[in-house]
Parts: sequence; C-alpha cells; structure tokens
Amino acid sequence: MYEEYFSRNWAMSTQATRIMSETLEFSNIIPILVSLILLVFTYVLLKQLFGKAKGNTIIMMGIEGSGKTALYAQLVAGKEVQTQSSLTENTSQLSAPPLKVVDVPGNARLRGDIFTKYSSAVRGVVVVVDSADFVDKVRECSEVLFEVLLNDNVRSSKCPILVFCNKQDEEMSRGPDPIKVAMERELTTLNNTAANALSDDSGARKMLGAENEAIKLDKLGHKVTAVGGVCVGPDMDISNLNSWIATL
Repeated sequence: MYEEYFSRNWAMSTQATRIMSETLEFSNIIPILVSLILLVFTYVLLKQLFGKAKGNTIIMMGIEGSGKTALYAQLVAGKEVQTQSSLTENTSQLSAPPLKVVDVPGNARLRGDIFTKYSSAVRGVVVVVDSADFVDKVRECSEVLFEVLLNDNVRSSKCPILVFCNKQDEEMSRGPDPIKVAMERELTTLNNTAANALSDDSGARKMLGAENEAIKLDKLGHKVTAVGGVCVGPDMDISNLNSWIATL
C-alpha cells in the first residue's frame, strides 16, 4: 500500500517537473522568436528605404552640343575625342569605383527611351549643360532635368543628381549657382504646364510639386548639386565630377 502510494506520487511529481521544465524552455524561446521577427522586419524596412539607391549605373544626360560625350570620354578614357551626334548610347565600366557609365544621346526623341532603359539600375545622374550657351538653351536644358526628376526609378531611389556646368573656361559662361537658380524657374514653369496637361495611362499627372508652387531643387528629396568644369582644352578640369562620383 505504501509502495503504491509512493510510486503514484513519484510519478505525479516527475510529470509536474517535466511540465515545468517544458514551460520554462518555451518561455526561453519566446524572446528569441521576438528578436528574430524584429530582425526580419528591420531588414525588410531598410531594404525598402535604401535598397533601390544602390544601383551600379551613372547616367549622363544633356542636350546636343552640351559637351556631354566629350566629358564622358575624359571620364572613362582620360583623353579628348572627336564627337558627333549619335543615335545610340555609349557605355563603359569604371574600375574605381566599379560603376557603369552610360552616355545617353542628346536627341530629344531618343533620350527618353534610352534613359528609361538604364534607369532601373541608376546610382546617380549627371546632367551636362553648356555654360556659355546656357541663356539661349535654358528651357531645353531644364526639360532634360525635368525629365530626369520625373523618372519613376530616379524618384523611388532618390539618387544624387549632378548638374555639370561645362565650358567654364569660356568668356560668356554662367556660374553653377546662377544656372541652378535659372533652372529652378524653368522647372516651375514646366511643372505648371504639366498641371494642365492630360494625365498618363494611370490617370495621374507627373509633377514635381503642386501647381503654382515654386520648385526648389534642394527640397525635392534628391541631393542635387551644381558644379563647374571644363572637359576639353588646356584648362580641362573634371575634378568636381570625379569627387562627386567618389561619394556615390
């Protein structure tokens, strides 16, 4: 009788101990599971916020005659070349940093599709303007920048944009700051024009800001920098471009 009572109580005690042990083990797992869930959530969030900004391509844009292809040649080959209007893009690979560079044709009818083609891997965009001829071409130059800023991949990645004010060695050239201010005025006009245009296939109008809002490049979510330089001749200097690329 005593042995049966002892045996039954011993079994109950053993079972209770096992249950308590399993409960403690489960309670120890809970913090680990919570930590893993938070880690996965943080990873997904950071990837959404910053993942698209790490493409591998620098895209060079600009109207015909801006010196864009000559600048491209200095950047990738370190020499002057004879350039002419092209119907196709030029591409090269930098070694340091290891980035692809695409020179998009300046022809207005061609550049849009080619720019879109490479924009999915955009790391940064260089908009080249002719500082000496800028007063007469301010609208055309601003249309290029407007096109860049409205690109879906550029907007989602918030990639840096460099306005390279070329031909600073010429007597009639404008400086980077006046060029940036003038382009902001033109962007405001272009944005207001877009506000009155027909919507795209999705039913939305692509705009940089509200109608009649003064467009300021520093407030668009991108880091838009304007610098000066010279891509050909004895005063050749593209150090500002190289310094910008080093920050990408």
